[in-house]
This record gives sequence, C-alpha cells and structure tokens, in this order.
Amino acid sequence: MARLQSKALVWVLRQGASGAEVLLLQRPERRGGGMHPVTGKAEKGEEPAAAAAREAEEETGITGAIADLGYLHEYKSPKGKQIREHAFLLSAPARASVRLSDEHDAFAWVDPSSARASVTWPAHRKSFDPALQRFAQK
Repeated sequence: MARLQSKALVWVLRQGASGAEVLLLQRPERRGGGMHPVTGKAEKGEEPAAAAAREAEEETGITGAIADLGYLHEYKSPKGKQIREHAFLLSAPARASVRLSDEHDAFAWVDPSSARASVTWPAHRKSFDPALQRFAQK
C-alpha cells in the first residue's frame, strides 16, 4: 500500500480596520496560477499542526497561533499519490506584513466575501467558513 502524504492548508487571517482580512497567495502560472491559502507538504514524521506553522512562516514570513479546524480531506495527486490535507487557521497580528517565498508571485489581504469568491478548490471552499468562525471566536 502506498504511503499517505500529509499536507497542511492554512488560512491566515488578521483583524483589519473594518473586520477580518484574509491572506491569499497568487501562484505563478508555472504552478497552476490562482489565488490560494497557504498549503504545503509535511516533512517525514512532522505533525500536521507543525507543518502548518512551518509552511505559513516559509511562504509568508508570518507566525502566530495555529488552530486545527477539524477539517481534513483526501485526494489523489496528478502523479497518483494519496494525499491527506488538514486545514488550520493562523491568527496573524493586526499589522502582519508578508514576506513571500519564491512559490508565489503576489499576495492580497482581502475581505471574507472576496476571499470566498477567489478560491476555486473544493477543500479551500469547505474549510473557509470554519476558519472565519474560529477567527471570530478569538
């Protein structure tokens, strides 16, 4: 049986002047394009929450409290690998600034309705409302 690859999906939110702001990252066309939350593979033996914190810091330069959203899904990659992706919320400081890695070519802090309209992947859509709800509870 093939080994299950673990990934993290991380919604990064901060409090803006008029409410929650959601960080979306622009993938370059060579990586499929589109606006996405932080995503990344766990390293061998790495727990999903640790992978979420590491990936968020590597891709954005932002650190903060990580909360498990209790949402996970499995899918097959184009190469046939079985992937299990866990969703998390990173509550960023209100004035958090972004330092992009070379995996993305732009970013935007957007309001929740713009974020919802921008994401197309089903797992991103399904994990977004739990992220907003958890953020509102903090």
